[in-house]
Amino acid sequence: MQARLPFVQPLLEAAEGHPKWPPSQNWRSEMFLRGLSMALVITALGSGIAQAQEAGEAGFYVRGYAGASTLSDANVTVGALKASGKYNGDLITGGAVGYDYEGPWRAEVEYTYRSSTFKAVPATFANAGDYASTAIMLNGLYSFGQFGVAKPYVGAGVGFTREVDFDLKNGAAAGSFSASGDFAFQGILGVDVPFADKWSGFGEVRLFTINNPTLKGNGKTLKADYQTVDLLVGITRRF
Repeated sequence: MQARLPFVQPLLEAAEGHPKWPPSQNWRSEMFLRGLSMALVITALGSGIAQAQEAGEAGFYVRGYAGASTLSDANVTVGALKASGKYNGDLITGGAVGYDYEGPWRAEVEYTYRSSTFKAVPATFANAGDYASTAIMLNGLYSFGQFGVAKPYVGAGVGFTREVDFDLKNGAAAGSFSASGDFAFQGILGVDVPFADKWSGFGEVRLFTINNPTLKGNGKTLKADYQTVDLLVGITRRF
C-alpha cells in the first residue's frame, strides 16, 4: 500500500542526504528551503485527502519515544587544536506531555536526550568521543486529515538545552567539555497510527539544531556545531 503514503519518500530522502546538511555558509536558508519543501509536500497530501477533519476529543496526552540520532559532520576546535569531526548515529530517547485541542492543533512540552559517537581526523586530536545533549522543547503540531489508518502531521519547536556534553578521549584534545542554556529549535514531520482506544503509535523525522554551542572544560573552550537528523518511533496515551 505504498501509494497511500506519498509523504514517506521525501522523509527518507532528507535522512539520506543529511551528511551534506547544513552547508558551512548558507545552512540556515538551505534548512528553511528544505523544511518548506517538505511542508508543501505534506500540505499537498492533506489537500488531496477528504476535507472533513476528524474533530476528536480535546484533552491531555503523554507520549514516549526512542530511535536513532545522527550529527552532521563538522569541524571541532579545542583552543588552537582543530580536527574534522565524523559522527556515527546513536541514541535519541525522550517523552512529552501535551494537550490536543479540538481540531488539528496540539501543543506539548518535551524532554529529549540525544547522543552521537565521535571520531576525529586526525586521530591524534582524539581517537574516540561522544557528543550528547538534553533539551527541553515547546512544540506546536498540526495534524492533517486521516489518510486510511494514518494521520500525518507537521510541527516545529523551540527551547533550550539543560546540558550539552562533549567527551574526548586519548588525544591532544582529550577532556570533558559542557555547556547549558543554549537556544535550540527543531522541525518535525510525522505520522500517527491509532491502534486501540486512546492509544496510538507514531513515527517521526526531526531536524534539530543547537545555536552555536560553546563548551568549557579543563580550562579550554570547545566549539562544534550541533545539528542532527533524528528517526524515531513511539507510543501516545490520550486521556
